Amino acid sequence: MHKKYFFFDIDGTLSTGLTTMMPESAVKALAQLRANGHFTAIATGRLQASAAAVAARYGFTDIVADGGWSVTHNGEIVEMESLPAADCIALIERLEQAGIPWAVSPENEKLCVTTDKNYLPYAPENYFPVLWDPHFDYHRLEHLYKVYYVCTPDEENHIDAGGLPLVRYNPHVIFVEPKEKQRGIRYFQQLLSIPDEDIVVFGDGMNDICMFGQGWLSIAMGNARAALKEKADYITTDVDKDGLWNACRHFGWATLSADKEGLLCFLIHMHTMTMNGSTRTAIRCWLPCPRTMSA
Repeated sequence: MHKKYFFFDIDGTLSTGLTTMMPESAVKALAQLRANGHFTAIATGRLQASAAAVAARYGFTDIVADGGWSVTHNGEIVEMESLPAADCIALIERLEQAGIPWAVSPENEKLCVTTDKNYLPYAPENYFPVLWDPHFDYHRLEHLYKVYYVCTPDEENHIDAGGLPLVRYNPHVIFVEPKEKQRGIRYFQQLLSIPDEDIVVFGDGMNDICMFGQGWLSIAMGNARAALKEKADYITTDVDKDGLWNACRHFGWATLSADKEGLLCFLIHMHTMTMNGSTRTAIRCWLPCPRTMSA
C-alpha cells in the first residue's frame, strides 16, 4: 500500500470534545493505519507537554504542537519557538490596566502562573493547574508559550491583543496561541521529503483552517465548524459516530490483510476481557507501536 502521512487534530477530531478520550473505532483506525505502514502524527494547538501526554497514551511519536510552533520527531523536540515575549508582556500590561484577569505558561510545563487571584475562578476545569504567585514578575520573561485571559465573545473586539493570535477556549477565557499548524507540517514535509499528494490532514475547529487549502487532502469531521467544512476535500461523520474510522475505510487506508485483521481483533478482545471493560486502559495496552506493526 502506498504510504500516506496523516496529521490529526486532537480535540473534536481524535477525541470527543476536550476529554482526550478517543472512541474505540478511532483507536482501531489508527492501529490499522500503522499496521499498513502509514505515518501518523498529531497536529494540535496544545502546549507540547500537553500534546506529548496525549501522544504517549495513543502511540504517537511525532507531534506538531503549539499551533505549529513546536515539532517533536521520534519522541524528541526538534523545534519549539516561544510566543513573542515583548508583545505578550505589553498585552499583560494592558490587561492589568483594564483590570482583566490573566495567566501565562512560561515554560513547557502543564502549569499556569498568575499574579491576579481573580483569574482563579475562571481557570478552565480539566486544564493545567494554576499557581497564584503575587511575586511572579512577568516582565522578566524571555520566553513563554501561552497567555490566557478572561474575555467574553462580546468583549473580544474591545481588547487590544496587539495582533497576537487568539483562540477561544470557552465563553469566558481566550488563549494567545499560534494558528500555524501548517508550519509544523511543512517542517515534517521537508524533513521526510513528503510530496503534497501524500499528506492527509484531519480537523474540526477554526484553528485547523490553516491546514486546509495547502495542497494536501483535507478531511473535516462531521462535527466541524461550517467554515472548515467549506474548505474540506471530504467530510466524514462526527468524531463520536466513527468519523475517523469511516474516513479511513472510505479511502481504503484502513484495510488489513486477513492475518493482520485477525491479530488486531484478538488483541482487542483479550485486553478488553482482561481489563474488565476498562476501555481506556485496554486501549493503551493493545495499541500497536508503529515500529512493531509496520507492514
